[in-house]
Amino acid sequence: MELALIERIARRSTLRPGTSVGIGDDAAVLALGDDALASHDMLVEGVHFRRSTTSLRDLGAKAVAVNISDIAAMGGVPVAVLVGLGVPDGVDADEVDELYAGMDEMAGAYGVTIAGGDVTSAPLLILAVTALGRAVPGVAPLRRSGARAGDLLCVTGPLGAAAAGLLLLEDPSLAVGVEEHDDLVAAHRRPFPRTDAGAVLAAGGATAMLDLSDGLGLDARRLALASGLRARVDLDAIPVAAGVAGAAAATGRDPRLLAATGGEDYELLASVPPGRLPALRERLGGGLHVVGDLVTGTPGVELLDSDGAPIAAERLGWEHGA
Repeated sequence: MELALIERIARRSTLRPGTSVGIGDDAAVLALGDDALASHDMLVEGVHFRRSTTSLRDLGAKAVAVNISDIAAMGGVPVAVLVGLGVPDGVDADEVDELYAGMDEMAGAYGVTIAGGDVTSAPLLILAVTALGRAVPGVAPLRRSGARAGDLLCVTGPLGAAAAGLLLLEDPSLAVGVEEHDDLVAAHRRPFPRTDAGAVLAAGGATAMLDLSDGLGLDARRLALASGLRARVDLDAIPVAAGVAGAAAATGRDPRLLAATGGEDYELLASVPPGRLPALRERLGGGLHVVGDLVTGTPGVELLDSDGAPIAAERLGWEHGA
């Protein structure tokens, strides 16, 4: 539902002077002299989070982080955020202080200012954050649509920790024998966007990029559709985060599929020409993992098993409203 709704909204939205890139990428690009970047995300209670499984401080930090991540996905530098807050009955001033403390912790870690916003009453807790950033001088913002056939699909770090952490929070009995419990839960509650890696990839020859918010399978599909190509993801090549196998086993899941479809990792997915890979890996200290490639064919994605055969996954990732 989410993808179809975004496409419908995009068809009704006109790109007018002053905006270079509109709906369809992680951030819009505003033609304000040097390219300015803007992105907006919402976290809604009961849809994106449960107050029973996350603290208000962690929630505030995450609300800022997921928006900074969109700026990182364009290869940009985050500068400021604007916060819209909907406060339900039962949330008092001290709790709002705690929420903003988490926001400021994350903003401070990235040199970002909480520059304004709005507060209103609401039937449930809502955080609507707009992130503002700028392109690196001399480096064009990196879009989803620039991939070319033959490019490698690469991720900037291990996947699946956030999804495994959510499983453990929702069913604490699964934590038995999972030594990495605290790390997995922390990955879900408080992700850290990859701004440095985004800048390196944009400047170093990557052709397309987005952040892994909804799962590698779904986000690889988005990149492939935007570029008119077919993405092939090798499940055995996915760097699975420590502890994911234990959490997956407790629920009878394939850890590779949990890592590929769980979402909320906030690593970056980039398409990279093979000749650019060694230099980018060196600049990123080895933190760039090839998980597949892009080929001509029907635009979309396929997840490949050990023998190279496509497998049918129950879902590719997490879709809002699905």
